[in-house]
Amino acid sequence: MTVTRTASVAGIGLLPNGTYSIPERELAIDVIHEALEDAAVSMADVDGLYMPSPRPWTKQKFFSTNLLHLLGLEVDRTIEVSTGGTSGGKAFQTAVSDVRSGAVDTALVFAVERNSVIETTGPYFDYILSTFDANFESPIGMSIPGVYAQSMQRYCHEYDVKREDLAEIVVKNRDNAAADPDTLFDKPVDREAVLGSRPIADPIRLYECPAPCDGGAALVVTSDDGDGSDTSSETEGTVEVAGLGSHHAASHLLMTRDESITELPAVRKAAREASRDGGRARDEIDVYEPYAPFPHIEAIITEELGLVDRGAGLEACLDGRTAADGEFPISPSGGCLGRGHPPMVTPLYNYVEAVRQLRGTASTQVLDANYVLTTSEHGHVNGATATVFAKGE
Repeated sequence: MTVTRTASVAGIGLLPNGTYSIPERELAIDVIHEALEDAAVSMADVDGLYMPSPRPWTKQKFFSTNLLHLLGLEVDRTIEVSTGGTSGGKAFQTAVSDVRSGAVDTALVFAVERNSVIETTGPYFDYILSTFDANFESPIGMSIPGVYAQSMQRYCHEYDVKREDLAEIVVKNRDNAAADPDTLFDKPVDREAVLGSRPIADPIRLYECPAPCDGGAALVVTSDDGDGSDTSSETEGTVEVAGLGSHHAASHLLMTRDESITELPAVRKAAREASRDGGRARDEIDVYEPYAPFPHIEAIITEELGLVDRGAGLEACLDGRTAADGEFPISPSGGCLGRGHPPMVTPLYNYVEAVRQLRGTASTQVLDANYVLTTSEHGHVNGATATVFAKGE
């Protein structure tokens, strides 16, 4: 694909994480209108609609088609993406690619999710089991925390990491999120509270798990044709989507082939691709918003991004290097562990946070932020996307 135009995020919308009693399509309409208003564009300007496919328990099927009818939208591209936790990331990157190529001029990307409507046992557990290898893993009742518990154990063993110290990553993220009214948690926690929360999958405790919740987010992606016919919003908060990257390792959850379960090659390779595409070296990135559902995963991602040596990700947190005022801020929004975690929406939350950081409106603001790198992931981070955002001129 030949890139002929610059893609920018002109508008954002966000529903606070929590519990909602209205249908997903009503949530979608609310957050879409918020993003369009922020971008100062009309519904009639939208010619592309992109979204992750709704979760199986969402009653409305053919969701995008139904929404187009409700909104009165006629578009050239309508895409629903189903790749697990990367669904929102893939939908966004597809929208950006279409805007860059000229396939659409104004793309609307959104995600909504209601986890409060389903019990975590029964149908939900059946759904989770279906994501594992049907012959070898599903029959033993594998769980998502159970997968990450194994890699946490291995990470601590392989790098002589004190398991209790991983709680400090949760403490840092909950501190970051506490200032933001859109997050699920409004109070910090201390190390003792994290380690004293009930066990989920040894050695992971409750506060070290991402809390499922309801939420929604939307972004308006527009373009500059490069010939003076700017189709992007003229608002001061326009943010360029500078670089895209993605990668999928030859593995499925913990069924890796050649890599250790303490390494995440998909993140490493996706981030390198996004950096190359955006023309920015690692030391030019000011803020990182990774999709890191468990504390040791944030530590490993820090290593995969080349910010520290292998096994030193946790030490960077303990030394304050990953704090909002540190050398390389990681998850100033609070991330999955601080904000709450509707998985289909989480990648878009990272993008909204990137835009806020570059506009200077984030709740936990990093000073002089000009470039933000975000990731999305699925499985045991076997597949990942990476996106670099740049402050507008």
